[in-house]
Amino acid sequence: MSHHLLNSLILAFSGFALNAQGIFTNANSPDAPTCPRIMQEKTELNYKSQYGRNGADASAVRYSQWGDQFFPLTERKDVSSFAAYDERAKGISIASLKGKVVLVGLWSTHCDPSAKMLLEFAGIYAKKAQYGFEILSVNFDENQQGGELAPNVDVGIEGGWRAINKFRIKNRQFFEASKMPVFTPGLGKEGPSNFMDMVYSLPVLFVVDRQGKLAELHIGYKDGFVGQALMRALRERIPPPAPAPAPTPAPVAEPVKPSQP
Repeated sequence: MSHHLLNSLILAFSGFALNAQGIFTNANSPDAPTCPRIMQEKTELNYKSQYGRNGADASAVRYSQWGDQFFPLTERKDVSSFAAYDERAKGISIASLKGKVVLVGLWSTHCDPSAKMLLEFAGIYAKKAQYGFEILSVNFDENQQGGELAPNVDVGIEGGWRAINKFRIKNRQFFEASKMPVFTPGLGKEGPSNFMDMVYSLPVLFVVDRQGKLAELHIGYKDGFVGQALMRALRERIPPPAPAPAPTPAPVAEPVKPSQP
């Protein structure tokens, strides 16, 4: 996908609220690189429906994104206020990680391509201290269910820490071996609205440079894409800011010669 088309797609989706009802699924094509977001569209008619809010006037809409975007140094957005939280509600902010490259990966417990991204994360996680990077593996499930909203998805699908913990128990060997923590996104001013309100497919990889600015955006899984993005960011040399120009000295006034008698 071209950068122009990806920009247009992001702008088209930017009007939707992040907390709108929706789930991610690739049930129809488990080998696909992305899991589209299936959302229940809320219209004015829907709110006035005789069947009640989200009743017969609502319709399920499938939103999908795919592509890569690379931001030049002069166009990078500061995302250092973003924070992710562990199950004990302990936060870690990108601001606290300045000086390191940060990989922020969004995944779902019921999205096969995002599970592949977690495997790539686990393969490099142990090397983060050695090479100066950090990984924030952020679960992006909502507390939603399938059923009528997503007919091909189990009615019992859920999001939040209950779903995450069930997923970790099911994959205990993987998480114990990798020692990689998982997080959920912040919900306040430092939360998803900081730079995640553009997301309508999973998995997503955000690459944040050492200055806390968004350097790359990758929507959709490709073999090896995590390592490739990390190497680009680690090799990047951001020039220091130009020194401020020295102040121009004020002209020295010549002494006034005494008048002749």
